[in-house]
Amino acid sequence: MKSSDSRGGLKGSDASEGKEGDRKVKSNNLRAKEYRDRKKQYLTKLEETNKKLVQENMALKKEIWELKKEISSMKPTKLYQNESKAKIDHHENFAFVKLPKMFKENPDSVRFSQIEMALSDLSEWGPDRVNVVKKAFDDILTYMVSKDNKCFHAVYKKMNMSEYLNKLGRKRVIKNKYKELEEPGPEEIALDLNLSDDLMNYLKKNGHGFMQTTRTYKKLVKQLITIRNAIIKAGQEKQKYHDQTKIYESHSKLDFIKVSDLVKKLDGSKFVSPHSLWDLPVRDPDSDIYKGCELSE
Repeated sequence: MKSSDSRGGLKGSDASEGKEGDRKVKSNNLRAKEYRDRKKQYLTKLEETNKKLVQENMALKKEIWELKKEISSMKPTKLYQNESKAKIDHHENFAFVKLPKMFKENPDSVRFSQIEMALSDLSEWGPDRVNVVKKAFDDILTYMVSKDNKCFHAVYKKMNMSEYLNKLGRKRVIKNKYKELEEPGPEEIALDLNLSDDLMNYLKKNGHGFMQTTRTYKKLVKQLITIRNAIIKAGQEKQKYHDQTKIYESHSKLDFIKVSDLVKKLDGSKFVSPHSLWDLPVRDPDSDIYKGCELSE
């Protein structure tokens, strides 16, 4: 009986272990299934994220292309102006500092095509130099007159001071005449101002002088633009002359190095200052009078 009980006990233990094993298998299968489900969800999410990122990337590339197209059609900005100056400085440093150094270390390392390209980048008709010249004149036009005076210049383009003061006295009639305008001009906007009696009296007494300065600025602006266009045209003519006479073909690499030595010795010296180079008289710093072509140091 004892042995029989012992065998029975073993059988019970085996059954218990079998059930435990079944539970472990089911648990492992469940965990495996949960892992597969999580992996499937993760991969599905990754695919959705990837699809979304691909679409966003395509949209951004399109936006970048459109912005580049817009930038290429824009007139040079202040930032672009600074970039143009930086490019000129970079080209001049490469032509007159780096290339000569490379030549002295190993003459064969410098190709003549490199020299031609460097000189071409520095020409007076190079796009960066032209942009700098144009922007410099644009700045003069933008800042030579204050905003309020610009607005008054716009007002007096189509009527003189007497007409303006006369119309101000009949403002109600004028306002009724122009009240249906969708976009009133400078004259109509100015006629809607409620100026003080003191300013009105000043304009009646001194307005003719203001009109005279307006005419002076208009004349100077036209002269300024004429000079700007002449400078750009001179660069075009010089480039055309260089091309016709084949200036680069008359240079050897050694000639270029000698010219670079000249630049190194004179660049930044008083001999290439505006006063010396263009024979400009020095303006008296204690004088408030600007005359002729005098230029301050």
